[in-house]
Amino acid sequence: MRSLGNLKEPFKPLKITFYLSTPLALTYPWIFFDGLIAHLYWRKHSPELYRALPSKVVAKKIGDIIPDLPLKRFGPIFHASVSFFDVEGKYVTFIYKKFFGRKLPLEKMRRRKIDKARGFFREWRISLVTVPARKVVFYCNGRAGEIEELLRGLPTLGKKGAAGFGFIKKFSIEELGEDCSIVKDGVAMRSIPLSMVEWSSEVVAMAYKPPYWAKENVTLCAPPGAHVRLKGSGKADEKILQTVGGN
Repeated sequence: MRSLGNLKEPFKPLKITFYLSTPLALTYPWIFFDGLIAHLYWRKHSPELYRALPSKVVAKKIGDIIPDLPLKRFGPIFHASVSFFDVEGKYVTFIYKKFFGRKLPLEKMRRRKIDKARGFFREWRISLVTVPARKVVFYCNGRAGEIEELLRGLPTLGKKGAAGFGFIKKFSIEELGEDCSIVKDGVAMRSIPLSMVEWSSEVVAMAYKPPYWAKENVTLCAPPGAHVRLKGSGKADEKILQTVGGN
C-alpha cells in the first residue's frame, strides 16, 4: 500500500534482505538501518544541500527530518536493527593511492618536483575490514512502500562503493508476523540506551540514533547481541514492542 495524499500506509514488521555481488567493506562492526534510511531520506529531499553542509549542520538537519522517517518510534530510538551477515569471517583489505608522475607534462610545469608525502598528491594506504557476505539482513517496523522507494536509489552497502565494494544485486522486503527490530528472543538487535533497559549482559558507550557519527548521540547502551530486558517489559518484550509508540 503506497502513500496517497495525507494518508500513509501503516507500520508493519519487516525483514529487508540485500543480495550482494561483491564483498562488503566496513569501518564499524554494523550498519544501522535507521541511519541508512535517514541518509537516503536526506539525500532525496534535500539533494542541493546534501553534500554542501558542514558536518555539524548535517547532524542538526538529520535530527530535523527524523520525525518524518518511515520507521516506527520506540521512545528515543527507532524500530530498526543493525545488519546481520550470512558469514562470520572477516578479513583486512588494503587500498592504495599512488601518484604517477609520468602522466604529467612536467616540462611545461613551473614546478618540477611533486611532493608525494603531503597535500593533493600524497600517496597513502588504508586498511578496510572486509566481509565476504552475499546476503545482508535488517529488521524494522516501518512503511514498506516508502522504504522500498528510498532503497531503490541505493547502489552499494558499506564503505568504498566507488572502489567496488558492497554492490547490491537486488533487495527484497518481507512482512513478518512479529517485530524483531529491537529485541528478539531476549537479545538486543540494535543499540538501546541504558535508560530504556532494566538489565543488560553488556554495556558500552555508543551512538543510539542517527547520525551515528555525531558525538552528541553517544551514551551508555546495551549493544547489539547483548542479552537484555527492557524496562517494564517483564517477559513480554515482543508484545510491548508491537504496541508501544503507535502508528
